[in-house]
Amino acid sequence: MTKQPVAVVTGGSAGIGKAVGNRLRAEGYRVVSLSRQGGEYRADVSDPVAVDAAAAQVLADTGGVDALVTCAGIVGREHLADASPEHIARQVGVNLMGTMHACRAFSAALTESRGTIVTMSSSIAASPQHGTSAYAAAKGGVEAFTKALALELAPGGVRVNAVRPALVESRIWINAGMDPKKYRALLEQRAAEYPLGRVGQPEDIAAAVAFLVSAEAAWITGIVLPVDGGGGLVGK
Repeated sequence: MTKQPVAVVTGGSAGIGKAVGNRLRAEGYRVVSLSRQGGEYRADVSDPVAVDAAAAQVLADTGGVDALVTCAGIVGREHLADASPEHIARQVGVNLMGTMHACRAFSAALTESRGTIVTMSSSIAASPQHGTSAYAAAKGGVEAFTKALALELAPGGVRVNAVRPALVESRIWINAGMDPKKYRALLEQRAAEYPLGRVGQPEDIAAAVAFLVSAEAAWITGIVLPVDGGGGLVGK
């Protein structure tokens, strides 16, 4: 009997992470969610000790991992001159260091399975907006890290790629403190700005992830795939 492949999704309890988990289940994966709250395994990805402990438990329970998708992330708007050290540290700690901690914790298991990693960037890494310096730096770091890790893990047959979404409708900005009415206005504004005439949905990103972890992408590693409704064409 062929073993069911296992996918670990960080930040898998909501938004893009939840959609990724649903899509990978439909593709035949046993999906394990690792999240600060609501996941099967609890861990704040910015805490390397917690990530290592969660990874050890996952591997003990599943016997191995075939795919890792790092969806855990936070957003925030603070001009650097006004940003507290805590704000900067949290943005970098979750978005960049959290990605690195998860990849490090599962890299040996992924090498054993000749598996694959998909990290989550943001269009803000390529087209920053006012007040996003810490977030843009963290996501830019994710992209650079993804390319470097792809080189490091290629000899073991592990593929590493990133997805770069533009604005995707979820609760992430509301959870960061944005007024729901302002968020709705932002969605409408961006829908009009994107060439394809709408903002993204979590399922759009999940579809890209499903392709990148599949055998159809077997000769693809070290790329950053924009999934942005054409936003990159107009600097959005």
